[in-house]
Amino acid sequence: MERGLFGYAELAGPGHELTSTPYVVIDLETTGLSPDEDRIVEIAMARVEDGRVVDEWMTLIDPGRDPGPTFLHHISQDMVTGAPMFRDIAGEILARLEGGIVVAHHAPFEEGFLRAAFERIGVRMEPIPALDTLRVARSVLASPNYKLATCCEIAGIELTDAHTALGDVRATALLLPKLLQLAPDLRYPVAPAPLPRLQRIVGPRTRVTNLRRGETGWIRSLLTKLPISMDDHDPVGAQPYLDYLAEALSDGRLTGDKTRRLGRLAGRAGMGAAQVTELHRRFLDGLRDAALRGGALSADEQQQLTVIAASLDAPGYFADLTPDAVTAPTGPRVWVSPQVPQQSRRRLIEAGYQVATNVTRTLAAVVVAPGDEVLPKARRAAELGTQVVELAQLEGFLGTATTQTIEHDRLPAPVAPAGWYPDPTGRNTYRYWTGTEWSPHVSPGGVIFTDPLR
Repeated sequence: MERGLFGYAELAGPGHELTSTPYVVIDLETTGLSPDEDRIVEIAMARVEDGRVVDEWMTLIDPGRDPGPTFLHHISQDMVTGAPMFRDIAGEILARLEGGIVVAHHAPFEEGFLRAAFERIGVRMEPIPALDTLRVARSVLASPNYKLATCCEIAGIELTDAHTALGDVRATALLLPKLLQLAPDLRYPVAPAPLPRLQRIVGPRTRVTNLRRGETGWIRSLLTKLPISMDDHDPVGAQPYLDYLAEALSDGRLTGDKTRRLGRLAGRAGMGAAQVTELHRRFLDGLRDAALRGGALSADEQQQLTVIAASLDAPGYFADLTPDAVTAPTGPRVWVSPQVPQQSRRRLIEAGYQVATNVTRTLAAVVVAPGDEVLPKARRAAELGTQVVELAQLEGFLGTATTQTIEHDRLPAPVAPAGWYPDPTGRNTYRYWTGTEWSPHVSPGGVIFTDPLR
């Protein structure tokens, strides 16, 4: 008799305890019910350690045929076109299964489809320890039926996004520790064994479904529909997402249609919530630099930034910004902490510096008085890598800055056409050469602002 792919846990009897072994919860969406005739169109996996989900992964899979019951799993032909084939991500699946106990609700369904899919690409393996939450629930729960939704309702678990692989995996991962409490003496016929190693050929493709604005907003909904993090995503796909994000927020409003398009772009790049959140930070940092490029921030600009940050589920991102009362003068910009005395501020102004209201990466330095290092703006400066000058070092800083000042007429002139070149003053990364002279336009790379030569 041919052995199955899974070795199932039993409530009593001989076998391995495996109490300290991590769990790998899986769920599949398929084109139908026959492992021999139908194919997998989506797989999600979550690693559970000490009763807590520590990692999630999912991808759509091109079945090489129509995706089947779209009305049930909401996966269209367009969504799987260009997605990886099973053979492309088989190595990733095996790497995530290795060393763990496979968990699924009605696990024989997942077992049959995975075994057939691996056999089609010539992969065979020793049985993997497995826990079928449906089988265990039948033994320890009193329920009119043992569908996943019913078991979750009895256990007090909210089931969202049913019939999506990630939604069902999350529900099963929450149900698992409750069942383990009721069945603490499970025994497994096999222990984890090394699994075949296959090359991971292409990255995943995620998806976002059932978006709802609700009370938390469109972006929070989008983020919760994605896996926690997808380290094997396509980084090139970040640029189309950022490009459309700028277009979507050009009017300051984020709608359901715009969010659904962002979700499709995130999915095509195989991104998870962590990767999308990081792109939002990059976008907001770019807005910060653009708003402060001229040195002053108006109340209207601050309000616009605050609205956009809130729409991206980052309501406090610009909390450190303060509108300027008047237009700031030109010159290298420095920020000074509240406890810096007026005499020191005057010294900076006399030396040709502009005292800025806000912290941005375009600052020449920040001057911090003792005790002010813990302030949000001081911490922000440290995050940006801006030069931090302690109050006791101010005179030395001014002296060094003065001796390093290069007269306009004596700057080294490149024999080159107009363009961006390393800033000969040393104050910035790049300065624009007009073809005949150095201009006041400078850039740290990507953002342009003004820093007069003298």
